[in-house]
Parts: sequence; C-alpha cells; structure tokens
Amino acid sequence: MKWLGGGLLAALLALPAAWADDPPKAKDKDKETLKDDSALSPKERYAALVKEYRAKQQELRTAYQKAKDDEEKQKIVKDFDGLGGQFADRFARLVEDDPKGPAGTEALFWILQNVRDNAAARDKATEKVKALVADTPLKDLVAKLKGLRGAPPAVLDAALARAEKDEKDPQAGDLVAWVATSGPMSPAGKKAADRMLDKYPDHPGVDQVVAMLARTAGKDAEARLKGLLEKDSKRVKAAASLALARTLADKVDGLADTPAEADKVVADAAKYFTTAIDLYKDNPEKKKTAEIELNAMQHLRIGKEALDIKGPDLDGKAFKLSDYRGKVVLLDFWGNW
Repeated sequence: MKWLGGGLLAALLALPAAWADDPPKAKDKDKETLKDDSALSPKERYAALVKEYRAKQQELRTAYQKAKDDEEKQKIVKDFDGLGGQFADRFARLVEDDPKGPAGTEALFWILQNVRDNAAARDKATEKVKALVADTPLKDLVAKLKGLRGAPPAVLDAALARAEKDEKDPQAGDLVAWVATSGPMSPAGKKAADRMLDKYPDHPGVDQVVAMLARTAGKDAEARLKGLLEKDSKRVKAAASLALARTLADKVDGLADTPAEADKVVADAAKYFTTAIDLYKDNPEKKKTAEIELNAMQHLRIGKEALDIKGPDLDGKAFKLSDYRGKVVLLDFWGNW
C-alpha cells in the first residue's frame, strides 16, 4: 500500500474538519439532505452541501477503520479522494446562482479546496477566482484567500500581480505574504518571498516567510539566511538569526558519533540563537522561545547527561532518574485528557 499518502491517510482518520469556519446551519433541517436544494437560500444551500459532504467523509472514515485488509482500505481511500468530485457540480451550480454573493464565493473556494479529480471544475473555478482576485478590494481579498490551502499556481500568479499593481495599498504586504507562504515552492511564491524581504521587511509576515525559506531552500538554506543577516531590517535579521540557529541545531543529533564536530555546530548555532535573543528583546514570546531552544540544544541533545527527574512511580513510590544510572532506561511520557 505504498501509494497511500500520509496526508490523505491523516485526513481519512482525522475528525471531520473543514477548510474554513463551520457554515451556518440551515433553518429547515429536513431540507439539508435534499439534493434538489433549489428551495433553499444560497446561504442555506451552502450549509446543507457542506453538511452532506462531511457526513459522507465520516462514513468513509468509519468504513476505513472497520476495513479488514489493505485492498479494501485502498478502495476506501480512493473513494475518499474522489468524494469532492461527486459534489463539484452542485457547488458549481451554487456559484452560478450566487455569483457575487458570499455563499457563491464560499462555494467557489470550496471547489478549489476539495475537488481533485475533476479538472474541468477546478479550471473553471480557478478562472473565477482569478477574476475575483483582480476585482476585490485588497482589504476583503486577503481575508477571503487566507482559508485557501493548496492554491493553484494561476491563483498565486494573479494574487502576486495584484499586489504588485497596488503596491502602495496598505494591504499589499498581506497579499504578498499570503502568496509567499501559500506556494513557497512555486515561481510566484519564491518571487513573493523576495519581494516581501525587499519591499516589506518590517511586515509581521516576515517571520513566517523567513522560516519557510529555511525549510524550502534545501542545501542553499544556510547561505540564503546568512545573506539576510546583511539586511538593514531588525525584523529580518532576527528572523534569519533564529532560522539559521534552528537549521544548525537540527544537524546536531546526527553528529552524536563525532562529538568534536557536534560541539562546533552547537557553538555556531548558539551564536545565532544569542543574536536572535538579543534582537527579540522587545518581543518576549519570541525571545523566550529562542532561549528555550538554545538551552535544549546545549543541554538536552544526544550524548549529554540527562537531567535528573524526580517523581512518584505507578505505585506512588518516589524515585529519581539518577537511581538508575548505569542501566538502560526507557522513559514513557504520556498524558490523559
């Protein structure tokens, strides 16, 4: 069952979740399950369609958990993946019936978010979203786009073009940040990240953009981050210092068999953590996070002596981790909520 993607499997096993806030409940409960929903208002139709879709998702999750073998599970996963396509036409009709209303817009984004196997429906929705991106006031546009995950490249391109066109608008930076973080590996996303750092270096979204750059730049990550340390913006320098420290710290556990090399990397990472802590002195939350991560890297990494733990065992008897020094110890941390 190698083809079973982790993301799809997680979605199948997870509790029902929507890509946006729960839709409002329809007034007539009996009408919510009717496929002939023309008697409902656009708002009620959208609520009823989403409810029906989620019910179908839950049916498939339940079936998956009860499946007896991999072949049956694969079939259920395939059905789950194609479920959005079964609803595409009905959501598309709602878009046509309420082209400028909030329900029609929600339905439009729903298609992009949930329909995978109906290229025609996705392409048509993409064109409509591109038009929406071009015409909607920026203050409203950013709010609409924030719930959209996995935006098509054409939508990212349109959003970046709109941000460039209206770059003097106060909301343009928000739109650039959305493009940069929504499609970090796409041409538009990479261009948006560069634009963010050059044009909006003090924007709150810079922290997330820099963190994402560190994760997606591959072998060039360290060089890119060091380059950002030369920027004039304090926010960019702080974000780059923290990202660079984390990038180096991630290497440490893999160097457990070469302590001298591990210590060198730790020293380099500590330098950047310290810089980040200093630059974030006016941001208590970020500062505290950097301090915690620095301490963990220096004292809790592989090869270091474990901190002593004191507490009661399952029988209520007090114990200390140091009581077992020299023995192999398995610690199982768990909670019950």
